Amino acid sequence: MKRKPKEKQTSFFRCTYKVTGGSYSKLYKMLKSSKLHSEGMYEQNCELTVNIPFYNCKRFEKLCSECGCEAIKAKDGDMIKAVKWALRRPALIIGLLVMILLIMYLKNIVIRFDIKNENEKIRSDIMNVLKEEGVTVGSYIPDIVLVDAERALKQRVEGISWAGITRKGNSLIIDVVENIPAEKGSYSRFPTNLVAKENATVEKIMLLDGQLKTVIGSGVSKGDIIISGIVETSKSKWVDGKEEVEKNVRYTRSMGTIEGTFERTVVFEQGFDDTVKKETGTVYNQRYLRLFTADIPLFFKSKEGSFYTDEKVSSASIGGKTLPFGIRTLTLTEYDRKPVRYTKQEAIEKANEKRAKYEKNFLSEYKIKDKKESVKSTEKGVKLEVTYTLYGNICEEAAFFIKK
Repeated sequence: MKRKPKEKQTSFFRCTYKVTGGSYSKLYKMLKSSKLHSEGMYEQNCELTVNIPFYNCKRFEKLCSECGCEAIKAKDGDMIKAVKWALRRPALIIGLLVMILLIMYLKNIVIRFDIKNENEKIRSDIMNVLKEEGVTVGSYIPDIVLVDAERALKQRVEGISWAGITRKGNSLIIDVVENIPAEKGSYSRFPTNLVAKENATVEKIMLLDGQLKTVIGSGVSKGDIIISGIVETSKSKWVDGKEEVEKNVRYTRSMGTIEGTFERTVVFEQGFDDTVKKETGTVYNQRYLRLFTADIPLFFKSKEGSFYTDEKVSSASIGGKTLPFGIRTLTLTEYDRKPVRYTKQEAIEKANEKRAKYEKNFLSEYKIKDKKESVKSTEKGVKLEVTYTLYGNICEEAAFFIKK
């Protein structure tokens, strides 16, 4: 091993070790084979001095132990000293962190609005709509959904056809396009029919536009046109003792409400063998440091398994304004899947639970006038067949092309 004295100065990110005893040659070879980087290595008075990166200190000490050498840390690098000095003063660290976060927060609040329009009424309406949407001076910009604000402006500000919002520093720039008056008489609309979506009996009709093709009390099949978008009118007059009929056709978007009664049959199945989720009784808490929209884990390893999750975010506030940092706590309740064997009665109860969910999620818009249930049992489970008699809207809109 080449021995050459170097400057006895510790690198910023490195620690200085004094090594005695054992075989320095073997240590050097092991350092080289393990690709453990070192600097400033020299030997003086039978003592080896070497600088090791702070993140490799444990590995270096282990290598020395394997070589029969004794490694003593003589000096920490400036970075290590600074960290140790700071850790002895937690209040200073917290103060600096709060100051940095506060500066970052203040750089992300709205200071002014720049509206690219000279119409005072439009400018006033824009500010009123933004205020209703919670976008005011002092609002936290990353929390503002610009697309929603733009949509609100286009829908509720009279006299504009388009609105765009962009950010420049602490300013929000609102650019709008005023309405362009349309030529008189120009009007177009895509024609549609109202067609039956169920095999039903018509019980109520409210016609707003279009031509009615059925009457109350009649039956309709799925796909039948109930209100047509093709409206035909005729006008007759007598000329020289002869009747002349003038026919006119117009196309429209059918509008109205058609309600009726229809039947629907649904089958709910439940097997005797199933798997269910069961809580194990183990609960974990995982905490994150939330900075703006980022979550920084305050743990080293995520838990493995299946969990129900419950989230809670605790944030500080100043002057009624919530600061964009805090602690997000995720409560994980562990569960696993276990096989179960149901009796016939238990399987029927499970099938009825599925029926109740179906009625809540898919039949809430209808009135259930009647329902008939029947249960069939097989080797694998049960089948609950339910025939509903429902009342409600039986139409849906269907566009059509105009023949030229």
